[in-house]
Amino acid sequence: MLKFISNREISEKLGINLAKWKRWSRELLPPDPLGGLQSGYARQYNPADAFTVYLGGHVIADLKYTVPESRQILADLHDWLARHGFYFDPIQPASTPDIGRLVQAYQIYIQPNTAPVNGHYRFHYIIRGILSTVPAQYKGFHAHQELRSETTLPENQTLPPLHLWRHVKLINISALHDRFTELLSYK
Repeated sequence: MLKFISNREISEKLGINLAKWKRWSRELLPPDPLGGLQSGYARQYNPADAFTVYLGGHVIADLKYTVPESRQILADLHDWLARHGFYFDPIQPASTPDIGRLVQAYQIYIQPNTAPVNGHYRFHYIIRGILSTVPAQYKGFHAHQELRSETTLPENQTLPPLHLWRHVKLINISALHDRFTELLSYK
């Protein structure tokens, strides 16, 4: 059953100032179809909309992107996030052999491309799926050996390796999503 939650309840559970939550909501979601500021109806959030605001708020507050940049990042990532279950879609795609089922955690690396073109911001993304991490020894030093998959957005784009990226920012999307579901008791 889909649970809806109010501004006040969600801001309290997430530990986010109510005014800040409402501001992010107004900036990152389309207008509430059931009301407005003078309708007397308080907005209710489904899990997907609440996560959109939470993720967008993280991009604004913690990664220091502007609201327009954050909107673009959310739009760019939306389809990928939906395909990988980050929007609580109860309808699962048909079972297909996919490396995604082996992934323990996802990380999204964001690189600004250039200045805005016609008011649109451009970004490149590398999405890493961590398959396993094991302790290892390397030339006598303690290290970790990591097995991972990588996807680019836009897909199939050839990008330079991450260690050559400048001004890269990271979203630990699996950890962020886990924290969100834990605080709101969505399982």
